[in-house]
Amino acid sequence: MPQDNESPDQLKHELANSEAKVRAAQHLLKRAAEEIEDLVEADCEDKQKNKASQAAERLRRAASL
Repeated sequence: MPQDNESPDQLKHELANSEAKVRAAQHLLKRAAEEIEDLVEADCEDKQKNKASQAAERLRRAASL
C-alpha cells in the first residue's frame, strides 16, 4: 500500500508491479478458458459442453476487464 512519503520512483515501481500482476492473472484466465474449450471437444453431452463453453466465456470476459 502506498505511503504518503513514497517517492515517485517507488510509486512507479509499485504501479508497474501491479500492472504485471494484472497481466499475469489475465493470461491465466485466458489459458484456463482455452483448456476448458479443449476439454469441451471431448465426448461430452451437449448440456455439459454448453455449460463448459459458458464458463470459458466468463473467464475470457474476466480476463478482458
